[in-house]
Amino acid sequence: MPPSALWTFAHRALSPQFHEDPGRFVDTLDGDTAARFLEHMWRWALESAGANEPAKPPLSYDLQRLPNGALVRMQFRDVRLTGEPWSIRFAVKTAGYARMFLLEHSEYASELAGAPQAIICESCQGGRHQNWGATLAPTDEDGFEKFVFETLRAQAN
Repeated sequence: MPPSALWTFAHRALSPQFHEDPGRFVDTLDGDTAARFLEHMWRWALESAGANEPAKPPLSYDLQRLPNGALVRMQFRDVRLTGEPWSIRFAVKTAGYARMFLLEHSEYASELAGAPQAIICESCQGGRHQNWGATLAPTDEDGFEKFVFETLRAQAN
């Protein structure tokens, strides 16, 4: 089975765009062309996955400019398959530091827990994918963000 459109969108469309130029990625999402950019990436993901629905990307996001960079919070709907993201955090510091964390659906962890579960992963430059081994409920946005900030703080020291 080929990867889903949502998986392709996160891992093969957004991730390379982010890692290629994090500042431009954030500026695009903060500008007038954000909707067109996301819809273009979504159409590419649909085509790549051999799908044609939904016509619009199933997401919402907000962007927070910080004194030393930016944080983009992206949430997704209609998540069904392992590896599809429930949420993504794009963290960018003005000194060129950029990280992309995903809260990905895990069918295996969900089966073991008897309830939907998501695993925290990181998309790294060059297509590498790191599994952090932490699981949360897919709706636990606060827990996900806490993990991201604690990880960023620990690695900054």
